[in-house]
Formats: sequence, structure tokens, C-alpha cells
Amino acid sequence: MNSFEGINVEDLIHCPQDNFASGIKTKIYYAPASYFEKIDLPTLKNTYENLVSIAKYGIEFRGGGWNFIDVLIGENELKQLLTGSLQRKKSKTELEFFILGFKTKILGLIELHKNTPMIFVVVDAVGNNWVIGNLRNRAFMENADVSTQKKYEDNSGVIMKITANSAILYFGNSKNWISGEKFLGDFSFEFTNEYY
Repeated sequence: MNSFEGINVEDLIHCPQDNFASGIKTKIYYAPASYFEKIDLPTLKNTYENLVSIAKYGIEFRGGGWNFIDVLIGENELKQLLTGSLQRKKSKTELEFFILGFKTKILGLIELHKNTPMIFVVVDAVGNNWVIGNLRNRAFMENADVSTQKKYEDNSGVIMKITANSAILYFGNSKNWISGEKFLGDFSFEFTNEYY
């Protein structure tokens, strides 16, 4: 193996037995960045995976906990992009999802968190956990387009877009990350018990 700035340059091998289903699960987990004591950024950088992986106990809360949002299946996408000029590229993460219904709780969520620095965890279709945002580069609500729609058969609700000026980080492929952390439930719990 050759070395490039301390990182081993590796082959990328496709295994036909690996599962590469598209999309994400129907729950998106989130918490305000102020809830966190730490989100460790990757430090061990010997392999490509090390560059983008958070250690098992790399996230700790100081208060509060995870809430989740139920999203409409088949309408959600997680992307990582490169932005900036040549040889000055930076990673940017985008998460777009659809919350069903033109409801007061959805409007309240947007009103309360439209400028809140956030951290999100998305579970993809094969069970991998992906963290969006960290304490250095938090995630923000970029767009939240709420509509009743025009026709009866159309889905009313909100298309929300979250962005973070950082790479997506891998946080394992089980739900152990959530059982070891404080967990509050869906955003209706937070609004019912904390903000009203």
C-alpha cells in the first residue's frame, strides 16, 4: 500500500452479497446542538472508513435527548456533495424529507427550529446510521415548504431540506446508539410537554 498524507490508499471492492437498497427508514432522529456534551469527530485515519466514522461512544448528551420525526416513505433522500472551487473543495450534506399533513405541530416545529443549530441521525434502508452535523458544523433547516396541495389525491404536508457544511458521518449499523442515549420520542412529545 502507498501512503497519502498518512492515509492508506485502498482498493474499493464491490461484494455482490452486500445489500445496497436505496432510501432511508421512516424515522429521522434529531436534537438541538445545545443538547450535546460532545460529538467526537473521527481521529483514527488509517483507512477510508476511519475518516468518516464516529466511535461507538462518541456522542454524549448534556441534557435533553433524541426526538424523531415520522416521514413519508419513498419521498426522502440523503446526499453528500462537493462545493467550492478546484482544489478548495469542501463536503456539504443535504437531507430532504416529507412530513405528511398540514398540521399545527408541523408548523410549530418549523417556527421553533427555523434557525436552530441541530444534529440529525438518519437510518438508511439497510440499517446504517448516518450523522448529519456536528458541534463544529451544525445542521440547519434550509427550506420548509408547507402546502395543503390543490387536489384531493395529493399529499399535503411539508418538504423540508436540512443542510450541514460537513461530511456525513457513519455511526454503526444498529440501534444501540439510541438505547444508550436519552430518548424523548416524536416531536409531539417535545411540543406538548416542553414548549406549550
